[in-house]
Amino acid sequence: MQRKMCNIVKRFVFFSFLVLFSLKSMYAERVMVIADPHVAASSLLQHGEALNDMMASGRKMLDLSEPAFLALIDSALLYHPDLVLLPGDLTKDGERVSHDLVAAQLARLNAAGIPVLVIPGNHDINNPQSYAYAGSQKTRVPTITDAQFDSIYAAFMPAAEAQHDAGSHSYVAQPMPGVTLLAIDGSHGNASVGSLSDATLSWLLSQADQARAKGHLVIGMCHWQLIDHFNQQSAMLAACQLDSAAYIAEQLANHGVHLVLTGHMHINGATTAFYASGDSLVEVTTGSPVAYPCPYRWLTISHDRATVSVATDDILSLPTQPDMQTYSRQWQREHIESLAPEMARKLWNTVDSYIAQMKTSTKTYAMAVLIEAALPSSDSERIEVFERHMKSSVVDLYMLHSDANEPERPEKDSIVEAFYTNMGNMMVELLSDLPETVYGIMGEMAFAMAEVPIGSMTEDETSDRKLSYTNRTDDLMPVLRLNAPMDREAVEQVEAAEQLRILYDVLGRQIMQAMPGQPVIENGKVKIEN
Repeated sequence: MQRKMCNIVKRFVFFSFLVLFSLKSMYAERVMVIADPHVAASSLLQHGEALNDMMASGRKMLDLSEPAFLALIDSALLYHPDLVLLPGDLTKDGERVSHDLVAAQLARLNAAGIPVLVIPGNHDINNPQSYAYAGSQKTRVPTITDAQFDSIYAAFMPAAEAQHDAGSHSYVAQPMPGVTLLAIDGSHGNASVGSLSDATLSWLLSQADQARAKGHLVIGMCHWQLIDHFNQQSAMLAACQLDSAAYIAEQLANHGVHLVLTGHMHINGATTAFYASGDSLVEVTTGSPVAYPCPYRWLTISHDRATVSVATDDILSLPTQPDMQTYSRQWQREHIESLAPEMARKLWNTVDSYIAQMKTSTKTYAMAVLIEAALPSSDSERIEVFERHMKSSVVDLYMLHSDANEPERPEKDSIVEAFYTNMGNMMVELLSDLPETVYGIMGEMAFAMAEVPIGSMTEDETSDRKLSYTNRTDDLMPVLRLNAPMDREAVEQVEAAEQLRILYDVLGRQIMQAMPGQPVIENGKVKIEN
């Protein structure tokens, strides 16, 4: 009888083990994403004039970076995800002491059985801006080299040499069954623009092919963005993307990478690019915990590896800031306002380039001279005009974009209307004394130039006329069914569109042929037809 009971117990234990193993194999893994924490060790930030000047020069709440990061580590320890990913800009400016702090905190996760994978960003290595701040003085402190990055974060990257690219910090990992992660490094020390060498891209694509052959879900992790999240982003904010980003994105998609996780922009976003091959690539960009609304992400990967559900959380309180949402929103608004002179200079540089382009054609030269004479020439006058008419609208648009899911925001329509009203008032002040035809053409051109990116951003919509698709995404809680192919009709539209030169006039109407000297929009860019 005792032996029979023993056998029953053994069978029960074995059956229970099988059930638990089966449940585990069906379990939908959960991944935590922390982007751009920009940790500055608190020992580097002593109160005084130097610290105040540094804090006033940007939009990051760097004085809260250490407690914010500690809060995220505590959250991970509480909820125990299956993996934590950090796509770069781990530190404020590559200070060795900040890196040591980050690595020590990540070690707490490993000790609790939570795997962590990291990759550097543009702030993390060989950074000449690594300073300590005390009183009225800022003092250089040691930064780190590429080799030191690999040493400090050895526990948070694969150990096997074969899993690493020889020419960068890129690597391949299999953090969970059926999932391969490609860590895509474009940092090259402290380069201002992220890029991949041909050899690194070839290595990454080869790793993707091997993972796809196994039937894996292949996820990319890169600090820089690869896809436009609103129309003309790559033209307006080129430094936010890898060099040759569009080409790299298409290559990754064609080799089986259908999701890439990025940071760098400090904005939550999600967008999809479709390609003529039928492949697609979804990019999920996560904002920074030291910029409003202080977000981090949770990804739930389905057991069949076909669906990834995204959830977004925000840091709501810290020991010294019990209401982080109110505090960070006000901080960001004030610091974006302080950047108005820089924004004004970028706008006027764009205007100057268009005038220079008009001067290259005999048909538009005289018009360009008239316009140039009517515009303010000194830096101070240009900034004053911009701040008086446009500063509030640009700040409102930036805050709206920071909130994400712009079409759902009740204030969206009034913000857009105010933008165009203020822009019109500025143009009346500057150009109304010009001949009516010149004034009218410039007005149409200015509104057409603004309408493409502003309309795309505020409708949370991206479209590519070449590929004939329009894509709207949920930036905060998307459910991603990866690699949903375009149907045959859509592919045929793509192929047909590639044979045509598609032009639009400044009112957005499609035209077959432009007249000499006529302003037109081609591939989202305004140009003067020769």
